Amino acid sequence: MPDFRFDEMARLLDEINRFGAGLRGPSADDGWAPQVDIHEREDALVLVLDLPGVKKEDIELQVDGSGITLEGRRPRAMQAKDLRLERPVGRFRRSFRIDVPIEPSRTQASYRDGVLEITVPKAQISGPTRVKVDVT
Repeated sequence: MPDFRFDEMARLLDEINRFGAGLRGPSADDGWAPQVDIHEREDALVLVLDLPGVKKEDIELQVDGSGITLEGRRPRAMQAKDLRLERPVGRFRRSFRIDVPIEPSRTQASYRDGVLEITVPKAQISGPTRVKVDVT
């Protein structure tokens, strides 16, 4: 069995990535998905997404009773010969299904330093109600 070293494998993968970047860089049609953290507070859901290099006006957010959809675009940083590209460019889209009742109309979003924070309030649901029904 041959002697296998992880540092040699890492070097080989690095070479393959460098070679591949010269042949084809990310295209605007490839799409990508920004990373997200989702937190649940007692009164709301909070989504935090990393979107460095994306302009606020290039972000579209839609919220309805069953989910959240975020779309946008990150342009190429430079018009130059690419030696290595690891940061995705082009269109992105993320959708999240929400399994708790929410109030879409009260959703708030803020964008600062490449971080988008979306706060979606939970719907106020009162406890079970008792109704007397006359049977005829």
